[in-house]
Amino acid sequence: MLTQSLVRASETLAKWSVRGGGGLMFVGAMVVALDVVLRKLFSVTFGGADELAGYAMAIATTWSFSYVLLKRGNVRVDALYIHLPSKLGITLDLVAVLGLGGFAALMARYGYEVFATSWELASRSNSELKVPLWIPQGLWLLGLGQLVATATVLFVRAVTLLLQGKSDEFKRLLGAKTIEEEASAEASYIKEHEGEFLDAHVVVPTGAAASGGKNSLNKGA
Repeated sequence: MLTQSLVRASETLAKWSVRGGGGLMFVGAMVVALDVVLRKLFSVTFGGADELAGYAMAIATTWSFSYVLLKRGNVRVDALYIHLPSKLGITLDLVAVLGLGGFAALMARYGYEVFATSWELASRSNSELKVPLWIPQGLWLLGLGQLVATATVLFVRAVTLLLQGKSDEFKRLLGAKTIEEEASAEASYIKEHEGEFLDAHVVVPTGAAASGGKNSLNKGA
């Protein structure tokens, strides 16, 4: 129960993180768009728009890592995987999440060294904004730390499921998505947004316009 609660907590945190990252990307895009419009119409610029957008993209990227991992949305080459014996597939799934978590931990370690150096030296960006570099670096580092924690929680939960003999739940937690699961997800998305698809219908001309079109066709015949 504890590991299941940790997975749920990780999912909740990941949802808010990816929303926050999306918000940063939106703000970054708006800043760049505003800067372009000001340059075009008034030949003025407030400067640093591309710098802020770059920070936003970097931070949003790491903040989305955990969400992608939990949703099993990371790219996997499964051409051979789907033909492997179940036990071997399970082993590879465990190795994969360990490898991903280990790589993220390595990045976080060296990222922290850069962050600590920027903090100690009070480093600022070499631009008009003079942004204290520890701020974007720290926010970027938070995403990596979250990924390490999420990978650890998933590994512990996966091992717990194996010890309990729940191989099906294990596959839903770490295994590559099957074609059936992807099709089901697409069907659910379409069902949830059915109204939006119906609103995008083709307008059929009526009244005089329709009659005019019909007369034109008759003349042509």
